[in-house]
Amino acid sequence: MTRGLSKRLELDYSNILVAIFELMLRAGIRGKDLLPVCVRSLGRAEIRSRRNQREECGGLVTAALVLDAWHRDRRYLDTAGLPRPVRLIGPAPSVEALVRRQKVRNHAADVAHRLRAVQLVVPSGKGLYKPASDVAVISASDPLVLQHAAQALLTLLGTVGQNVSGTGSLSPLIERFAEVPDLPRKHVKAFQMFTQAQGRTFVRTVNDWLESRRVKPSASKTIKGTVRAGIHTYAYIASKQRTVLSPPKL
Repeated sequence: MTRGLSKRLELDYSNILVAIFELMLRAGIRGKDLLPVCVRSLGRAEIRSRRNQREECGGLVTAALVLDAWHRDRRYLDTAGLPRPVRLIGPAPSVEALVRRQKVRNHAADVAHRLRAVQLVVPSGKGLYKPASDVAVISASDPLVLQHAAQALLTLLGTVGQNVSGTGSLSPLIERFAEVPDLPRKHVKAFQMFTQAQGRTFVRTVNDWLESRRVKPSASKTIKGTVRAGIHTYAYIASKQRTVLSPPKL
C-alpha cells in the first residue's frame, strides 16, 4: 500500500468515526465517556477479526420487521386490509406475538414495550395498539438511531470488503451509487420526491421477495442454515465540496 493511499484511507475512516461520534454526542453521550467505549470496541474488533464472529441483528431492524408483518398477516388486518389494533402483551394477536415471530433473543415483551416507548406503536383505545406507520421512523435522540447508523455502516463496509476480498465464495453483491456534482438547487425538492417514490417501490419489491422466502414461524427449523440478507438504499444532498479532515501531521 502506498503512503498516499494510506493517508486517504485514514481520512475516510476518520470521517466515519466523526459521523458516529457526532450521533453519540447528539444523543447525550458525554465526550469523556467515548474513549473507554473506543478502547473496548477495538478489543472486540480484534477478537472478532480472529474468530470471524458476527453478532445478531436487532433494534431498528426488528422494529421494521414487526411493522411489516403487521401489514401482511391476515390475523392482524381488518376487512379493509388495514392493520387492526391489538394488545401490546399476550398471545397472538398482539405486539409481543409479532416480536416473537422475528426470532428475537431478547424478551419479546420488553421489545414490545420498547416499541411503545419510541412511539412506533401508539394507543388506539380500549387498551389496544396500532402501528404508527408501516416504516420505522423514530426520534433522532433515541438510542435506536445510533444502532441503525452503526449497523448501516457495518453492512456497507462488510459488502465492500466482501466484494473486494477475492475469495470467490460468493458473487459480488450490488453496491452502486448515482451522483452528479452540480445539481441545481431548484431541483432539490423534485429530487426528494422522485427518490422517495422510486426508493419505496424498490425496497418494497425486494422486501416482498425476501419475506416470501423466510423460514415459516411454525417450522421447527432454527436459525442454523440461514443468513441475514437485505438491501439498504438512501438518498443524500451535500455541498458540492465534501468536508474532509485535515491530514494529520507526521
